[in-house]
Amino acid sequence: MKNGKIHVLVVGGAGYIGGSVTDILQERGIPFTVYDNLLYEHHYLKPVDFVFGDVRDTKKLKKLLPKFSHVIWLAAVVGDAACQVRPSLTTEVNRDAVEWLSKNFRGRIVFTSTCSVYGENINEAKETTKPKPLSLYARTKLEAEQFLKKKDTVVLRLGTVFGVSDYFSRLRMDLAVNYMTASAATKGKLSVYGGNQWRPFIHVYNVAEAIVNALTLPKPGIYNLAALNYQIKKLGKEIASITGCKVEYIKAKSKDERNYHISIKKANKIGLLNFKKMLDVPYGVQQISYLINSGKIKYTDSDVYFNERHIINLNNENRFK
Repeated sequence: MKNGKIHVLVVGGAGYIGGSVTDILQERGIPFTVYDNLLYEHHYLKPVDFVFGDVRDTKKLKKLLPKFSHVIWLAAVVGDAACQVRPSLTTEVNRDAVEWLSKNFRGRIVFTSTCSVYGENINEAKETTKPKPLSLYARTKLEAEQFLKKKDTVVLRLGTVFGVSDYFSRLRMDLAVNYMTASAATKGKLSVYGGNQWRPFIHVYNVAEAIVNALTLPKPGIYNLAALNYQIKKLGKEIASITGCKVEYIKAKSKDERNYHISIKKANKIGLLNFKKMLDVPYGVQQISYLINSGKIKYTDSDVYFNERHIINLNNENRFK
């Protein structure tokens, strides 16, 4: 680090959240480098400083890290289903790589965790609420948090993300708002299973703003991050109202047992949520609807937009070490 200035390594910066993160870093004039193995991408054409690398390549990272004052760690196998495809890979990437980072980097770390660590919880979840992880994804993220407890780290437990990130990174269609909007726009209907379960939601751009805000946050620690808590049935109703589609409520219980709503008072109090504008669900629905209706997305059900399917394909092709 030179002259005490911030210089950021964005690990996993070529992905969905990384798209907005790198845009905001550029807007704020903060120098950065993206480090990514393009697990979810076929190419990376964004005109930024880029190093191709895997988070398990500790020799490469050890040479690189001393050049940076801050690390934004976005790299992960994301999602309950995707993590089950190859559990050993999930553990290596989501937990073991973070343990190594905790022992080999002295600067500020911004780490993206997940509100899925709360699992099934009928009461409002605060950062002090006892976690109840129900999946390998949630467990590995929670374990990674433990390695970072004594470090200068801001851990962001993210609600379910939605919306469009930037024009270079892959769009995700396996996220509730995006998936339901795509169904509404392409099929003219959407199905809601159960619907009484709660989830916190936040636009991907607002997530990125919070991540960049966290670089200079005065107090490290764990922070919940979301905009609004929604019951899934209310979310379906709102998407149907915006898109004009039909919505079918199916009484059968959802296979996903997660049910939680969170408090964001701690993040709000410290200034993490100082956004240009809080981007709500209708805004995200309109973004996705526009891309589909204008023909800018040709096939919303392509495997590339779904983490689980994409990793299954890579696994079947023996493209993992």
